[in-house]
Amino acid sequence: MKIFEPIKVGAMVVKNRLALAPMDTELSGFYGEVTDKLISYYSERAAGGVGLIIVEFTAVDGEQRLTSPGIFSDRFISGWSRLVEKVHAYGVKIILQIAHHGGRALERVTGVRPVAPSAIPSPLYDGIPRELTKEEIEVLIAKFVRAAERAKAAGFDGVEIHGGHGYLIGQFLSPYTNRRDDEYGGAFENRMRFPIEILRRARDRLGGDFVIGFKFSAYECLDEGIDIELAKRIAKHMEEQGIDYLHVSVLSFPLPETRYPSVPPIYTRRPPLVELAAQIKSQVRVPVITVGGFGELEEVQQALESGAADIVALGRALIADPELPNKWRYGGIPRPCIRCNRCHTRIMEQTTIRCAVNPEAGREGEVLPPASRVKRIAVVGGGPAGVMAAVTAAQRGHTVFLFEERNRLGGKIIAAAKPTFKRPLKQFLNFLEVYVRRSGVKVELGVHATPEVIEMLSPDLVILATGGKEHTLPFETTTGAIAAFEHPDELGKKVLIVGAGMVGCELALFLDKLGKDVFLVDKLQEQQLMPDEHYFNRYILLEEVKRSGVEFRPGIEVQVRQGKAELAGEEIDVDSVINATGFEPDEELAIRYRESFGDDRILLIGDAKKPGNIYTAVQEAYLVASCL
Repeated sequence: MKIFEPIKVGAMVVKNRLALAPMDTELSGFYGEVTDKLISYYSERAAGGVGLIIVEFTAVDGEQRLTSPGIFSDRFISGWSRLVEKVHAYGVKIILQIAHHGGRALERVTGVRPVAPSAIPSPLYDGIPRELTKEEIEVLIAKFVRAAERAKAAGFDGVEIHGGHGYLIGQFLSPYTNRRDDEYGGAFENRMRFPIEILRRARDRLGGDFVIGFKFSAYECLDEGIDIELAKRIAKHMEEQGIDYLHVSVLSFPLPETRYPSVPPIYTRRPPLVELAAQIKSQVRVPVITVGGFGELEEVQQALESGAADIVALGRALIADPELPNKWRYGGIPRPCIRCNRCHTRIMEQTTIRCAVNPEAGREGEVLPPASRVKRIAVVGGGPAGVMAAVTAAQRGHTVFLFEERNRLGGKIIAAAKPTFKRPLKQFLNFLEVYVRRSGVKVELGVHATPEVIEMLSPDLVILATGGKEHTLPFETTTGAIAAFEHPDELGKKVLIVGAGMVGCELALFLDKLGKDVFLVDKLQEQQLMPDEHYFNRYILLEEVKRSGVEFRPGIEVQVRQGKAELAGEEIDVDSVINATGFEPDEELAIRYRESFGDDRILLIGDAKKPGNIYTAVQEAYLVASCL
């Protein structure tokens, strides 16, 4: 397979075509220093089989740094050298991304006003940045070059100059953010001057054997921003000036004209940035890296075999499963990224990276301590919370029994995975089954685990992961959302869904594709829906609903009487009324278990405790079981 063929990048030979994308982790220290956690994070991905690691955004300037790692002082060299040694031990090449936030540096974090090519308002900026003087630009060029020198001193195989995502260099490149009228603005060659000077001086200092790559946006969702034609000119110009590779990305926002989401959610059918990389690849001879939403082997193979790119960078997929490349090569069940974008949400909030399916992400290097006293633990409920609690407890040495009333593990995920666009959830179900089977947990399927059944085990502890019950509505409904996903043929032709959150919207799309006449209503206005979801997930899901045949009516109250629904004064006949307003804990069930076992032998987790999502269920279960 081409995916595992070596490739020469500059003077460097990479053992395969898979790279770890430079996704922020928030694992560096307070001052930007390398920590043991950061080393463990990258080491684990190196051990997992990638050929190349591109380390996350690393600041060349201390004053304008947010919470990223730093390379703006010689004191960072020793820490980075420790990380490089660990990665090189696995035969993996490693490159440091050197960058500056420019106008995107938040003053409330740095304490100083941000700087940019031009002092203009922009959707990129929190305020209006201060325009750089020519003398300050010279200083910043020197800082980038010195950062590259430090990277070489630390043992890195190269650096990646970050010219994308609307950060400082990208701000110079883009006609939208660069309104200067001196030699650093105006004409194309002038806007290119800043990155070209960095490249030239770094090459003079570091020689031809040290790899220098360039990441840039081939599309900007901005008026007069970079489009693909301008991106081609940028790519060819950088190649002419001696760049070793090009890393093609985008700058986008959740807007109707956004064809290229920078963080593609589960609703995006295929990696959307490949076509941009292919157009850049057609203009240059240096290797091209593509990125954005890759999670399956077939997608990666297609991008490489078609010639769209030479290397595929994986970000979220390797957060979910660091072993993914080795599993693709030697066999194994991947832990799939479900593209919920919880990791990206946390990074944008400047909190440590975490993952909905991999609770060890961001905790690499931490070892689960063996239990001080081995307990008999019964876990009731085989959804993600129950499975994670059971496996984690078993890893600590406890004797664990897992009871699931259905004949399959997965809980609500079984229903949620029904739509064709939720393929990653189907893969997660498969993973959970293998995960449990290899853990030593004793699994009992098809068992209604009443307190009396559990009592026969004489457990020391009972963990209730039974999920929640659906909210009640002030009128009669035909069915709940979970049952509707699982038995759509029983719903009839005309369907009313009450609740336009994520579940309601996904159900509406699912039923619409089955040929149902779907009405989707919510008392909340559209802008109030799904406030906690990642902005691309929320926006693209709502846009899919509006483009479908679904009759979408947010911001109205609904009443149902004798098979007729009244929507803002309009009466319609419906065959089914579906409750998709969410879940709440089943207090009666918890009371029954407490009566049998007492408060000290009962733990509630997941939706049984507080309704949440896969991320909250997995994280809570892992942390609770880690302390038993």
